[in-house]
Amino acid sequence: MKQGEKEWWLEVESLINSGFRCEVEKKKNEFLRFRDESPENIFFELCFCILTANTSAVLGIKMQQELGPYPFIYYGRDQLRDSLKLAKYRFYNTRSSYIVSNRWIMDELPALLNHPDPWTAREFLVENCVGIGYKEASHFLRNCGMFDFAILDIHIIRLIEPDMAMSGKPITRKKYYEYEKAIKKRANEFGIEPGILDLYMWKIASGQLIK
Repeated sequence: MKQGEKEWWLEVESLINSGFRCEVEKKKNEFLRFRDESPENIFFELCFCILTANTSAVLGIKMQQELGPYPFIYYGRDQLRDSLKLAKYRFYNTRSSYIVSNRWIMDELPALLNHPDPWTAREFLVENCVGIGYKEASHFLRNCGMFDFAILDIHIIRLIEPDMAMSGKPITRKKYYEYEKAIKKRANEFGIEPGILDLYMWKIASGQLIK
């Protein structure tokens, strides 16, 4: 084990044994309750995960708060694009196209969240939705109560493998699976799910607890 890796895993252990764990459990319960939401609200969360790609969760939350669910569910592509642009969202053109193109899945999302195999559910999202890769699909499913996946964005990868994060190289599917395997192993050692361990890792990486 590298020295840096040892240090941050000790930080995870410290957080798990601190009062921060109560905050994580509260967030976990919020995620679990999301399965009972309407198809429209669940789709709104999928839109949030599309918006966060190559930006940040903070910006995704800002867009949700400023625009509300209606534009994401009902606006045409051009109207949604203009709304995102007015709200100063960077990728207003491509993301508005992704969101409108993915509306077909809205009514299928409640059943997908109750699929007996989370890995199959994630693969379905990646293969059938535009603008949804493994990170975005994992983020969405975790926020809706499936905790089998960590969200491997650049901040988390920087903890796992700093050299890879600094190289700027795209992460292959094989490499992504390797990172997931490592996270799952650590999560098992701590007795928590990978998607919940991700919250602790994000706290270390960014200083925040955020969805």
